[in-house]
Amino acid sequence: MSFQVAGKELWESCFMLAINAHRSQEFLYHTTQQLLSTGTMCGISAVYATGCSRPSSSAQINAELESKLRTSAEAMNHRGPDSSGIYTDLSEEQLVGLAHARLSIIDLEGGQQPLHNSEGSIHAVVNGELYDYAPLRKHLENKGCTFKSSVDSELVIHLYEVYGLDFFQHLRGEFAFALYDQKRQILFAARDRSGIKPLYYTLVNEGKTLLIASEMKALQPLGWNPEWDVQSIVQMGDFNDNRTVFKGVHKLPPGHFLTFARNGQLNVEPYWDHTFPSPSEPETRSVDEMVEGVRGRLIDAVKARLRSDVPLGVYLSGGIDSAVVAGIAAKLLKENNPNAKLNTFTLSFPDRAELDEGPVAKRMADSIGADLHLITPSEADLVNHFEQSVYHVEGPVHSMNGAGKLMLSEYVHDRGFKVILTGEGSDEVFAGYSFYLWDYLRAVDSASVNLGTPLPSLSDLVRTLAERGAGKMPQDHLSVSDVPPEDPGVLGGIMLPRLWGSAGLSREAFSEEVLKKFGAPSYPSIIADGLKPEVKQKVDKEEWHPLHTSMYTAVKTALPNFILNLLGERVEMANSVEGRPPFLDHRLVEYANGLPPSMKIMPILKNDPNPPFSSQFRKWEFTEKWVLRQAAKPFVTNEIYSRTKLQYNAPIAKPSKTSSLTPLQTYLKGKLTEDSVKKLGWANWEYVGGLLKGYLEDPQCPTDGGIDRRARALLCMSSFVILQERFGVPTANADVC
Repeated sequence: MSFQVAGKELWESCFMLAINAHRSQEFLYHTTQQLLSTGTMCGISAVYATGCSRPSSSAQINAELESKLRTSAEAMNHRGPDSSGIYTDLSEEQLVGLAHARLSIIDLEGGQQPLHNSEGSIHAVVNGELYDYAPLRKHLENKGCTFKSSVDSELVIHLYEVYGLDFFQHLRGEFAFALYDQKRQILFAARDRSGIKPLYYTLVNEGKTLLIASEMKALQPLGWNPEWDVQSIVQMGDFNDNRTVFKGVHKLPPGHFLTFARNGQLNVEPYWDHTFPSPSEPETRSVDEMVEGVRGRLIDAVKARLRSDVPLGVYLSGGIDSAVVAGIAAKLLKENNPNAKLNTFTLSFPDRAELDEGPVAKRMADSIGADLHLITPSEADLVNHFEQSVYHVEGPVHSMNGAGKLMLSEYVHDRGFKVILTGEGSDEVFAGYSFYLWDYLRAVDSASVNLGTPLPSLSDLVRTLAERGAGKMPQDHLSVSDVPPEDPGVLGGIMLPRLWGSAGLSREAFSEEVLKKFGAPSYPSIIADGLKPEVKQKVDKEEWHPLHTSMYTAVKTALPNFILNLLGERVEMANSVEGRPPFLDHRLVEYANGLPPSMKIMPILKNDPNPPFSSQFRKWEFTEKWVLRQAAKPFVTNEIYSRTKLQYNAPIAKPSKTSSLTPLQTYLKGKLTEDSVKKLGWANWEYVGGLLKGYLEDPQCPTDGGIDRRARALLCMSSFVILQERFGVPTANADVC
């Protein structure tokens, strides 16, 4: 009998009514200390089946559940190669199971999971790192809690014991967890405020069974069968909101928790959100005070993330984000040990010298006395890692950037490092992307009138916006004219939703049947629909500056769904490396959110026409992440302090039209065949085939380090082919998709 058939019988029989009453309080806990062959950080999965029927043998049911949980953990053994553990609870009308794959970072000998309270009534599996462990432990011990280990994850159990569902205010860090309260018969799961750690959930068995896992591949052993969510694919739901490319599977949103009770009721609620000050309320703090406020909180965030019982390093590029993290980390390490040497890791692309950040990173590493490890992937290397990046990201990938970060984490792992500090989140928190400028220019910054620096007037803004609107978008070889026109009724017409939509598949990529059913999507409307009603009301009432509206939208879409997924956690965990982004420490984020717009994008007056009513108008330059630059200045080189932000790319060499196909062209030609594309069930082969033919004949090489936009679309299509192969997704039926 195949595993799938056995699983079907399990959920149809076991998940439906009573088990022997004398076993109603029984729980089985198994932890096996076993080294696995490959790994990445901790992975968790959970199942809660309600409305169970009376099975023929509870022992058989339990054995089958244990087997499924172990297989689920094994699907994530890259997340946790050091040990694994499971917990099961078979009671009268329900079944509960938790599984954990562990990457040991803190308390290497202890801290096995699942975790349990001393009474044996609360059980949890936790992924991630929780900071401020020592004071929190003392606080909880004073309230009568007994700790069994020194692992920070145990805080979840005891905080829940003391505060119930209101304990989030005490959590600081990057985390996802599932907790089962045996007395209340409720499953409780949560995800950190920024969505650094992933957590997926789905309902099966006619909504009677909840499945949860760190990665979707771990849901399959528990009884989930993947199908395409064609509407989500058309609408870019995997990027724009909390959907995935698979029907019925959702991401738990950042800053949210879910509860699932024995009556089958599923609730998803927020426990934290970003907020911004009124644009009309003048700032009363001095510039120096705000700079020091950022600096102090950033130092504290880095310091907290240096806690580890295993070797750690820092990703270092040529930008200010990773450089200030490395500079602060090196200073803190040397305060404890003057001979301490920080290890930094850098992607370098010498074949594209004009884009290569390796030399800049080396000068930064030398300035802080750090050891620099340079990784120089070739185009063939990137192509060879592309399919692996798609498998771990579990969604569409349209560049080689994820493959580059995957190679970086592979190198880190092979050198014996388990923890890496990263610069993710800085651009979202301090307004580092070029498109933010358009939204800064949409309204006068009345909040910054007390800063003591000239500010653009309304007429200055109008003229500057018109002037810049005629040019190219930096970092994306895209003209502003290529971006769909703004709709003032949708989030005030901000740039991000329109620009983000331009990265999606063209409507021509879909079959006529799909377009008839779902139509051509309006990405700004889809993104707006995914935001809370009270946020949209703030936008409509102009209670936030447009820059802050844009930044809020980014932290709800691009940050968790793209940056932290494709370029962060998933490709780090693929190689058993735990990434820690200090910029997403919620104390720093809350402080940065409260700063006025002009502290993030600082306007600098370049001329002051005289007389004031001459035909010449005032010209301005704008410095992105200004307050961060000032806070970072003591820790970075002058070169990095003064550099304009460059978008991270894993560039490929310029193709020669006279030579044979490049590795990327060769890969795409082999992967995207008429059969493989048509097998998806929703794609238009004529369009994809024509796109492929054009790219093979005349590939372009953008100067910003990206790849040909046709190649982006082709990589995106290749992603779906890969996912179909790896997940066993059936062809979509046009009548039911």
